[in-house]
Amino acid sequence: MTIEAHRDTRATRHLSALDAAIQILTTARGSSYSADQAFDELLDSSMRHQVDVGDLAEALADLADGIRPEADDHRRARDVAAREWGAFLP
Repeated sequence: MTIEAHRDTRATRHLSALDAAIQILTTARGSSYSADQAFDELLDSSMRHQVDVGDLAEALADLADGIRPEADDHRRARDVAAREWGAFLP
């Protein structure tokens, strides 16, 4: 796989994860919570914890789906997602 193809795959994965994470947050926060607010929450958390927003979105989506990725796969993002949103996820 070329570097460009790898970037496209990662970018596509992150966009999909962002959509999922926004949906997770809007559902968890209630109907008055907008997609823009959910994105802002993700971005704020990303900046506060210095974690890539795409990685954080993937970690939140994985956490919500009960997926336990490989031990070293975005461990910091998973830790941040668990601290930030773990309490309201099943």
